[in-house]
Amino acid sequence: MKTEHERRVDQICDLIRDIQTPISIGFSGGKDSSAVVKLLWSCALQLRSECPPLKVVYCDTEVENPIIDAHVKSTLGKIQSEAQQAGINLQCKVIKPSTHQAFFVRIIGRGYPTPTNSFRWCTKDIRIRPFQAYLKSSNTPPLVAIGTRFGESAQRDRSLRKHSEENAASAFIQRQREGSKETQLLTPIIDYDTADVWDLLCEFDGPKSIDVTALSKLYKDGSGECPAIRDFKDKPCSKARFGCWTCTVVRRDRSAEHMIESGYEELRPYFELRSWLSEFRNDPKNRCTSRRNGRVGPGPFTVAARHEILERVLNLEARVGRQIISEVQMREIRRLIESDLGDPEYVVSDSSLKDPYSFPLFEKNAESWAV
Repeated sequence: MKTEHERRVDQICDLIRDIQTPISIGFSGGKDSSAVVKLLWSCALQLRSECPPLKVVYCDTEVENPIIDAHVKSTLGKIQSEAQQAGINLQCKVIKPSTHQAFFVRIIGRGYPTPTNSFRWCTKDIRIRPFQAYLKSSNTPPLVAIGTRFGESAQRDRSLRKHSEENAASAFIQRQREGSKETQLLTPIIDYDTADVWDLLCEFDGPKSIDVTALSKLYKDGSGECPAIRDFKDKPCSKARFGCWTCTVVRRDRSAEHMIESGYEELRPYFELRSWLSEFRNDPKNRCTSRRNGRVGPGPFTVAARHEILERVLNLEARVGRQIISEVQMREIRRLIESDLGDPEYVVSDSSLKDPYSFPLFEKNAESWAV
């Protein structure tokens, strides 16, 4: 007698058999997206030539928790090799935000305040838009497999029920709310609870590249995940999660705290900068007196505040021994700063520019901007 998960494989096989469109799997490295990979891997083994090509896509926001980011990228490389050996038509791809949408370009170059629950611009800019751009590069209407499940939150459940495709051939098909309306979402574990997900991960052998023991340890040490495609009205990634080390949507990054307590001491410098950013955002002296639309109220970070943030990030780079802001991003930051300094409407709202100033980290060719 087949297990529940084997029957689910049969159901998904019947749904995707002979589909010509590649299936893109949104992969974060968390338990749910890993379960989806294992499920579709089993489908590929069963269907063989009748299975559409599989593409496992990871969105690297460039501010991911470095422990999780390294784990995911290592896993992707192993999955790719294992797929070739097994004769499965599967490709792994890492995508990133465009330069002008990168996290620190937004904050330092444009002066965006770090994200809050009411101004959560980060999910859209650095996670969803890159995925949408990737999907648009295909000439065929995309089919995206994600690990969305009922029971994650009441809001998520309402959204899933509301936006299910009425004429869908399967209960596992959802319509994508954002981006291209042609995008169909394949949600093969939508009715699974957390225990079902872990049971699936443990029951299926392949791909062996998904190390369930290592994954469960990461969850034990501070787990969770931010999905690649989500409803903007959902609750933010909070409590335990896999996500960005820069996340200031949550008041406390308990996931990072727990991981540091569990021995991941290398996360402490990131955690300290994140905590500083959260407090720095709320100090009125670091913000312009009006917004970019002209309305009076806390606006972008001042140029002086942005300079201080950059200095802190560069100090973090020196502490951890890795580049966080690329040279391309740095050039864009300088361009945006110069644009603000040349805009009279901006200058009048930035109190840090009222006295002679110099921002050496933004200078080109060591020339001063002092006035």
